[in-house]
Amino acid sequence: MSTSDGASMRGLSEISEEETVRLSIDLVAATKRNLGFLRLHLVEIGLGKCKGVTDMGIFQLVSGGLNLNVLNLTCCSDLTDNAISAITDSCRSLLCLKLECCSSLTEKSLYRLGLHCSLLEELDLTDCFGVNDTGLYYLSKCTRLVCLKLGLCTNITDKGLYSIARNCSEIRELDLYRCKGIGDDGLYALSSGCKRTQKLNLSYCSEVTDIGIECLGHLPELSNLEMRSLCNVTGTGLTALATRCHRLVKLDVKDCANIDDSGFMAIAYYSRNLQQINLSHCAISDVGLCMVMGNLTRLQDAKIVNLYNVSTNGFEVALRAYCVRLKKVKLVASLGLHLTSDIVWTLRERGCRIRWD
Repeated sequence: MSTSDGASMRGLSEISEEETVRLSIDLVAATKRNLGFLRLHLVEIGLGKCKGVTDMGIFQLVSGGLNLNVLNLTCCSDLTDNAISAITDSCRSLLCLKLECCSSLTEKSLYRLGLHCSLLEELDLTDCFGVNDTGLYYLSKCTRLVCLKLGLCTNITDKGLYSIARNCSEIRELDLYRCKGIGDDGLYALSSGCKRTQKLNLSYCSEVTDIGIECLGHLPELSNLEMRSLCNVTGTGLTALATRCHRLVKLDVKDCANIDDSGFMAIAYYSRNLQQINLSHCAISDVGLCMVMGNLTRLQDAKIVNLYNVSTNGFEVALRAYCVRLKKVKLVASLGLHLTSDIVWTLRERGCRIRWD
């Protein structure tokens, strides 16, 4: 347990009204204590990965009402909709709720959240496979959502994303990792309704094509985009994105095997704010790699593993041209046998950390 800065450890009953209390405790122990005198001061509880957290324990913890702002129940896999019902009845000031891997939750939990937790700003539902389109419709009543994580929620589709995009215009971060039911229509809705999106993860959303990526060009604040293994995206889609999204700072296109030099040339020309890029397993050539590494003057971190169309000389030229500014680079281990010792020495001398994969 910790109190606000400068407060010393002491008995719970001695904590003053002005202090913020943050607890990370075993729920079994928590339910045996009298936490009533803390109800006005307790703002954050962390129970992530605590074993033995049950619906009854949550009910006992929150009964009587709490002014909680943050509740972390990550990997509390025994919890059901009943626990969320108790939380929403008692904790209506919640701003952040983390439910990653709470796999027994269903649309009923999202109904309760939409009904009672209108102040909610951050919600993590990663790997909650009971989440579906109906649940997202209920959740869309939480119109203040800023961060929504839906990775591995394989039962959601464009229909559910449309509900979120229509009502949750404040979203800045959206994680759709491996949501295979999400495609171009969902991204069109997102680009129309969530204009303030800054961070987006579309990795392994295999239904997305150039049309969907082009829609992302209408997100003027987009700065962080992960789109690994989108095999239906080509240089055409990446070019359309680059010409409009000039604020991109981080881009991950690993395993996008059908993006050719045309897309990477556009990135090199338009995306001058990029600081991190992952091009591993892409079809970029010597010329494309040299353009990217040479033109992106703010680039600090490059992952360029298994670029099968790039020669050893291509790597040499690209790395030599950019060794002054690069801070981290990831390369395939076998390449180390062919690069000159001079370029490896120069990179390290300039402060670049080389990771051999």
